[in-house]
Amino acid sequence: MDEATQQKYFAALKTRYFGLGQDGNSPWNATYIASILKKGPETVRDASVNQLLADSKVLWAQNFRPHSARWKMEVRGNADTDISHDYHPAHRAIALRETLVRVLPTDDPAFDDYRLAGQGYPFDNLQMSSVRPGAPIYILTTSRDERWKYVRTPTVTGWVHSEDVASVSQAFVTEWVAMANRNLGAIIWDSVSVADGGRFFFTARPGTILPFRKLRPGIFQVAVPAQGRGVTAERHWVTLDDHAFVPMPWQMLPGHVAALMRTMHDRPYGWGNDYFHNDCSAELRSLLMPFGIFLPRNSAAQIQSAARVVDLSKEDVNARLAYLRDHGKPFRTLIYIPGHIMLYIGNAVVNGQNVPMTYQDLWGLRPKGGKSRSIVGGSVFFPLLAVYPEDPDLVSLAGKTQFKLGFIE
Repeated sequence: MDEATQQKYFAALKTRYFGLGQDGNSPWNATYIASILKKGPETVRDASVNQLLADSKVLWAQNFRPHSARWKMEVRGNADTDISHDYHPAHRAIALRETLVRVLPTDDPAFDDYRLAGQGYPFDNLQMSSVRPGAPIYILTTSRDERWKYVRTPTVTGWVHSEDVASVSQAFVTEWVAMANRNLGAIIWDSVSVADGGRFFFTARPGTILPFRKLRPGIFQVAVPAQGRGVTAERHWVTLDDHAFVPMPWQMLPGHVAALMRTMHDRPYGWGNDYFHNDCSAELRSLLMPFGIFLPRNSAAQIQSAARVVDLSKEDVNARLAYLRDHGKPFRTLIYIPGHIMLYIGNAVVNGQNVPMTYQDLWGLRPKGGKSRSIVGGSVFFPLLAVYPEDPDLVSLAGKTQFKLGFIE
């Protein structure tokens, strides 16, 4: 990708996280948050609560037993707090560590019928996403037991643990945004321990972005948030080298993409970032973030955000694969099927045929009839084939009802 194109994407990313101007979409932007509050964010929250906690809806716990009506009542009551329609500067906050984002203020999972393929573990209906350390946040409300905050982040709105976020002062916001606009960098190694002087702050994974200042070639002082002595966050400095951290946007070269894939590859699948692992859309978000490219949270939004979309849904499997093989741009072509997204990385010879190769975080393949799953359960390099010779009964990923290509250009 040429430098001008990368800079265009990087500017849009910074606007999403730190943009405080009229067109900025940062959770710290008063104008942006005020516009959301006028629309009534509690409407979305209440709709999700009512749908999940309806009396007729059976939700299964981790012990293979249905959640009780009492459990539903307690969770609903804990979430039943008011959201102000007025913007309050004191509600601005920052993520102190990576924190899971939940649909409701509870750690309890809520699965559909575990006896049916694709409906039990790991598909917790209450698990949405995660927020990485240093992400700007706006607190919409607090649960009744005060253990949870309902927050707006650059990518998602949901409930997080109260201890994982801290309020920020105007001085903190001013300094953090100024630093980020000067020098913003990204973690490029999995599970980096961010600590300094005997104090541990958090574990950082690819997709974590933080301001920095350069000490010397290959060595950086990185700004990290921490809980201050009062209720607000304070800024600390930690030292990281270019094995773990790089200035953004990292030049989008095949070698750099490959280096990042090597550390992310073969990690377990995590639905909605559960257990702090990625699912399909989180994997691509994390992979492209160091290069300055922002992707929305879910797969449907990601394909819609592409600069150019080619819909091959009306074509047969062989025509879809031929088009991707001939016209796909390695590392810059998203492949969307219902509920899933992949990245095209080039072609490879498999069983004597030249076929499209993908990088993706995949739970499994569905056989015809769908009564079981062939589990993959992680981030893998995976060929797109019309038929998988190991099990011809499996439905090809290229054979779904929808098949769209999104080009990042």
